Amino acid sequence: MRDVVVIGAGLHRYGMFPDKTTIDMGTEAISLALKDAGMAWKDIEAAYCGTVQPGVSGGHAICNKMGYTGLGITLVENASASGSSAFREAYLSVASGENDIVLAFGVDKLGSQLLAPPPVSGQPQPKPENAAPEPSPSLPEPENDERVDSKFRKVLPVQYFAALARHYMKEYGVTREQLGQVSVKSHFNAGLNPYAHFQKPCTLEQANNARMVVDPLTVLHCCPMDDGAAAVIVCAKELAKKYTDKPCPTVAASVNKSTPPDGDFFVTLTRLASQEAYHKAGIGPEDLDLIELHDAFTIEEIIYLEALGLCETGRGGKLVQDGVTAITGKHPVNASGGLISMGHPVGPTGVGQVAEILWQMRGQCGGRQIEKPVNYALAHMVGAGGVCVIHLFKK
Repeated sequence: MRDVVVIGAGLHRYGMFPDKTTIDMGTEAISLALKDAGMAWKDIEAAYCGTVQPGVSGGHAICNKMGYTGLGITLVENASASGSSAFREAYLSVASGENDIVLAFGVDKLGSQLLAPPPVSGQPQPKPENAAPEPSPSLPEPENDERVDSKFRKVLPVQYFAALARHYMKEYGVTREQLGQVSVKSHFNAGLNPYAHFQKPCTLEQANNARMVVDPLTVLHCCPMDDGAAAVIVCAKELAKKYTDKPCPTVAASVNKSTPPDGDFFVTLTRLASQEAYHKAGIGPEDLDLIELHDAFTIEEIIYLEALGLCETGRGGKLVQDGVTAITGKHPVNASGGLISMGHPVGPTGVGQVAEILWQMRGQCGGRQIEKPVNYALAHMVGAGGVCVIHLFKK
């Protein structure tokens, strides 16, 4: 396997864009990535599109709009890890020698589907496809001794993670303040990110006193459903200088794993996947200068800090409280704003994490730039059904 670098990235802002199509957003992100890489569309030999929504050949329509070049196009659906999986396929294509320059991009329009038209003639309108269901108190509370995969199938995601938050509060002393501090940190970082959905900071009081979704998670403890697109270009390391003199981080490890025997595709799966990634890269969690992780709900950042080996079980909340995960801390987490504040359009999310890592390693992130050198960074995404994709990058 040969060395592969990330040479360029582009984003379409995450948010609600009912007047834009996936083609509009996808071509914008790809065009920006090409400009960042110093490349032309004809240089791309293959493309992998992470998406859960556009339908048959949605990625092809975007690439065709860029121009017919005969490149290979593959759609990748892997739940929330769709974009991460598309990036992995692009990486493997170059690492194996099959191609020299490959595009990974993601696009989805989940947020605009929630903007249902007004009722006609007094008749209620059907819910848009993929709309988030309203939490229902009639759904059963999972039993504590059930496997995680069984528990998760019985309830809505927000209910599962609210129950997990209550468990961590009872068993490990995690506080609502610590949960809220995850949101405060996320919104602060996103306020410095022009591509983020939410661009206003919030206070701890605002985070914890916002509309309750499922106790203890308020709406500011949860990620939005939104629209967006992200694109990154990878190439063989020896070719990078032909196109740019900017630093291009090397992919140090790429891991994709599914539900382990104990059924826990959140904590156990993240722990196993990260251990394999660290082994492949020859580093440990203590070496990480930036982590972009899956934080659809505030409790997730806390549990994944533990699963990634940054602290012992039950100590993740303390890491947040002590500022370890702030952009000024020892292990900055979600400098982009994360899923909670930058947004979670699903298809683009994992690709957007890689873009943030590229720009942080180049020192191009403005007010949210991590001051210390970012020599090693990790991108982490999990997906319902049982998937975890982790990538490690070195400067």
